[in-house]
Amino acid sequence: MKLRPALFALPFIAALANPAAADDEAILALPALNLGFATSYVADGMGYWTKAGLKVKIVEISGVGAMNAVLSKSADFSNSSGATIIRANIRGQKNIAIANTFTGLIHEMVVSKSLAQSAGITIDSPIEKRAQALKGKKIAVNALNAIPHGMVRLFARKGGIDPERDITLAVMAPEASFAALKTGAIDGFVQSLPWSLIPVQQGYGVLMMSNLRAKPEFPELIPQIFNGIVARPEFCTEKPTVCARMADGYTQAMGYMHDHPKEAIALLQKRMSGEDPAILAEAYNLMLGWTPRTPKMSDEGWKKAQDLMAIAGMIKEDEKLTSFKEIYTNQYIK
Repeated sequence: MKLRPALFALPFIAALANPAAADDEAILALPALNLGFATSYVADGMGYWTKAGLKVKIVEISGVGAMNAVLSKSADFSNSSGATIIRANIRGQKNIAIANTFTGLIHEMVVSKSLAQSAGITIDSPIEKRAQALKGKKIAVNALNAIPHGMVRLFARKGGIDPERDITLAVMAPEASFAALKTGAIDGFVQSLPWSLIPVQQGYGVLMMSNLRAKPEFPELIPQIFNGIVARPEFCTEKPTVCARMADGYTQAMGYMHDHPKEAIALLQKRMSGEDPAILAEAYNLMLGWTPRTPKMSDEGWKKAQDLMAIAGMIKEDEKLTSFKEIYTNQYIK
């Protein structure tokens, strides 16, 4: 596996105040470069981990590879979806979340302007009419049986069509899907922020599904654990100060994003230097509403993450976890 560099209570509090131990360093694996990982970029950019005595090296490993890096001990933490965390534990690949940074569903569907116009649909049209317009069409996602694919399934089923029979899937990265949408090679795609905003802003795409805006498409699935900070269970047992300092960096970053949005956007612009500032700012504002001030988690959030997986066909009903107590802890959060 190739790593690509990118740029209880009282004991933990005392540890955070003490100088860093020789082993107070960690590798954090991120699955992609997008705004879903904004809290990691802000925590790093503001130096919160360094100030707390923790040296963090961020690496980017595509998709579930980030989680696999943790499981194989190539990385100490990953920023992984609640769905990925649950599925790994169901398969006996034990891991534990120590924080959550996002409670919404960050992926949106965009279709070509020509499709939307010919079908006479907008995002405000009834979901049944929007779904019918996708019958026989090709929709791109960045991976099969991951969250974007699950969102296609959710949308299709809620709209009354069969996602396996009525929709053709293509797998491609955001940049490739932009070109394919322009040429008509695909009819739409599901991507996370800020990629879903680009075709709309440039005039060749129309937003067709979102759970981030004033009228969420799937209100029954929010708030949920969408963006967990995960480690191997034994890692935090062996190095509790590292896990406490990691969680504290996220707490500070989440607060900073709410209290200093302009400065946070400027930090993100440095990390995503090729992105249009206006698109980045719009995406940030959409995302901030689903970024809590605390990374603490609840059983309710995990239940909704698991419900998403079951409804989307990512796991079977009889695979569901009956308890979440083994897959998360709030003990490292002040």
